[in-house]
Order: sequence, then structure tokens, then C-alpha cells
Amino acid sequence: MENINVQVYSLVSEPISPIEKLKTIAKLGFAGAEFTADFTEVPVEEMKKVLAENNLKVDSAHVGLDQIEGVLPYFAELGAKLVICPMTNFCNKAEAEEVAAELNRLGNIAKQYGIKIGYHNHTDEFYVDEGKYLYDWLIDACDPEVTAFQLDCGWCSAAGVNPVDFINSHAGRIASIHIKENGGVIGANKPQSRHDNTPRFKFEKDADGKPIFPPEFLKMKEEHDKLNVPQGQGIVDWKAVKAAADAQCDNVIYVVEREASYNDPQDRVACLAEDIAWLKANL
Repeated sequence: MENINVQVYSLVSEPISPIEKLKTIAKLGFAGAEFTADFTEVPVEEMKKVLAENNLKVDSAHVGLDQIEGVLPYFAELGAKLVICPMTNFCNKAEAEEVAAELNRLGNIAKQYGIKIGYHNHTDEFYVDEGKYLYDWLIDACDPEVTAFQLDCGWCSAAGVNPVDFINSHAGRIASIHIKENGGVIGANKPQSRHDNTPRFKFEKDADGKPIFPPEFLKMKEEHDKLNVPQGQGIVDWKAVKAAADAQCDNVIYVVEREASYNDPQDRVACLAEDIAWLKANL
């Protein structure tokens, strides 16, 4: 496997500029970068030059639902084919259909740029309502002409769902795979209503203005960190995932996302180097 991109959020812990992050990504041997919205702060002509100099492409991007419309021209200039909402709250079939309506609206705007609008899952989307996963309801209500989907196999498997089965159940709709290694099952997180603005966690601050993490947040983080294992040592059958994904859609976009470091001392760049080496050797 050679055509591997990386989500720039994987380098969120690195205190370097977006351009330096892209240079790091290129040195690691990735073919492209999946942007986040903050990367659009770099003027598009400057960004095109940086990408060309580092032989990188931008096939996809993660952008908040309320920001997507405004950044479509930027990503069209970079040649992106998929702009993805990385997460938004919805807790039942009806709310999934509300989100689908917004994705469809944005998709019809994006069509003129040659871009489809996508969605990326965590575990919440595998919560069951009326006999189906919320992600099922969302995909079924979206127009395949203007939308496509990214399956984060790490979060999918952490929810207790086999990524291969899910891909096969939505053949033709999964345009991108997030390669996130995962070491265990925690189940689907109970989702919050999109009409409930209550923060999931309340953070107080200490005398120095630093956040005090509540116990429930620390417990969640501990659970999530336990899932973070080296590529190839988790519970996902990546060969089966790639075979299923490639069988249902042409030109699937494969994106590594590493949300935490598993080494000690923690070194995110070293983790990503091991990720891409394993993928090139084994897929």
C-alpha cells in the first residue's frame, strides 16, 4: 500500500506551524494530508506552492458543519474531492435525518466544485435507535449523488462493530477510510441531542488559569488511551478492511489518524513513522 494520507490532527501535539507540519508529513512518506479548517488560514496560493514543493496532495478535509460552505472554494483550488464533517451531535433517527438534510444542502452547493460532502464517525454513531445504528439512518437519508462517507475503523471497532460488515452494508457509499488502530471495545457512547447545548464536560480553572479536568473526563481519557496501540497490533483486520473498501468504491481515500502517542517518552512523529512503515509493508 503506497497511496496513504494522514489527518493533520495527528500532529496537533507538535508546536509547529501548518507549513512545518506539512513538511514533516512529506518527510514521513505520506502521499497527502487531510486538512482541518485552520489550515485554510494559509493563503491558497502559498498553500498550493507548499504542497507542490513537498509533493503532497489534499484529497479530503475535516471541517465543522457550520464552516463547510465558506471553505469550499479554497479546497476546490487544492483539488479536494471530499469535505467531511468530523462530528456533530445527533441522538436518534429524526435528528440523523436533520443532519442528513444539511449534508444534502451542502452537497448540492459543493457539486459545482466537484466536491462531495462527507461525514466521519466516532462511537456515538453506532448507538442504536429504532433497530438501526444512527450512522445507518444518516447514510440512508443522504443523497448519494452529492454525499459520501468516511468510516473511522478505530472508533467503529471500539463501538463493537465490525468495520468490514459496516462497509459491506453500505456498498458504494464509503469513499474514505480512517486508519486508526484500536486495541479494544468500549461500546457506543450515548450521543447527545443536537438541540441540547449543555457541555458534555464542565471544566473549572485553577489559580493559574489552567483547566481542572473532572473525574468523568479523566476516566474517559484513560479508556480511550488504552485503545491506542501500535499499527497492526489491534483488533482491526486491515487487509479485510482494504479488500472490502476497494471492492465497493473506486479510488478510496485512506487516511491515517493517530490521536495519541503509545510510546514512552511520547513521540507522535515516531508513532506515525511506524504506522506508515507497517502499512506499506503489510497492505
